[in-house]
Amino acid sequence: MQPIVTVTLNPAIDRSVWVETLVPGTTIRTADTRATFGGKGINVARDVARIGAPVIALGLAGEDQATPIERYLESLGVRSRFIRTPGETRTNLKIIEQTSGRLTEINGSGAEVSPDQVDALERALFSVVEQEHASAVVFAGSVPLGMDASVYARWTETLRARWQNLRVLADTSDEALEHVSRAGPFFLKPNRAEAAALTGRRIETDADATEATRAILDRGVRGVLVSLGSAGAVAGWGSEVERLPATSIEVPRGQLQTTVGAGDAMVARIAVELAKLDGSDLGEGAFFAMCRQAVAEAEAQIGGVAALSGLPADSSGYTQIVAGDSEAQGAVPMVDG
Repeated sequence: MQPIVTVTLNPAIDRSVWVETLVPGTTIRTADTRATFGGKGINVARDVARIGAPVIALGLAGEDQATPIERYLESLGVRSRFIRTPGETRTNLKIIEQTSGRLTEINGSGAEVSPDQVDALERALFSVVEQEHASAVVFAGSVPLGMDASVYARWTETLRARWQNLRVLADTSDEALEHVSRAGPFFLKPNRAEAAALTGRRIETDADATEATRAILDRGVRGVLVSLGSAGAVAGWGSEVERLPATSIEVPRGQLQTTVGAGDAMVARIAVELAKLDGSDLGEGAFFAMCRQAVAEAEAQIGGVAALSGLPADSSGYTQIVAGDSEAQGAVPMVDG
């Protein structure tokens, strides 16, 4: 299998904090805290390595954390190269409430980058794809300050023109998603909020999700997987759409779980399955089978709960922490309509 390349333009230190209840304007004691290196591309690279496929992680990183990020990835079996940028790597704060399962995310914007640093990363990307005969490139995460939001789209068009068998996958948001969705990527994985923003459609029912998925396909994307949090996902290929319901997950007493990283696990699984094809053609049935595997991968990620000491016995009675990207919908599954 040829390697998968991930690109992280805006890595972060992800600090997760568990509290009983988040009450703004008060002093709150935490039940547990932990910090990891994050950013969607880094998360995808980590998951690809865990699955057992070769992966190379590229990106930009503040000079304070670039070397630690590379050493962290190396410890996971991931080759990496991050272009150094001035300033500090951004910090993301994820606050998880034990009483309700609600997740509040406060994400940093990251340091501003220069055109020279973007050009250096572009050269590194094209060089790695050429020299390593990469099977897929994954563009994942937000675009930092100072960078044109069309960068993923521009790179997608160049990669498609130079390497016809290369599969380009993207998982981003806002203007970057708008641009890349029209650049002909092989695969997009928006969440509910991103798909709604991209298509201008509220997604509250299965019919809404189906219409939004078809609207994204109409932009020229080969395959789409719209993640819907506790409601599962909707996959689209060609003119066909398939509903992929979520499986109920039981949380052992005294343990907590989080959906953070579940979407990245989906992208990782799709990238690995595409890499196995080595450029061979892909049919509708095979794509939907991949998407079912991707949903199962995400559920396994959610199921990887960690025991926390000192929690009251009744503090983990909820069944799922709601991801920040679906907070407006809460934990209520969609209904047919």
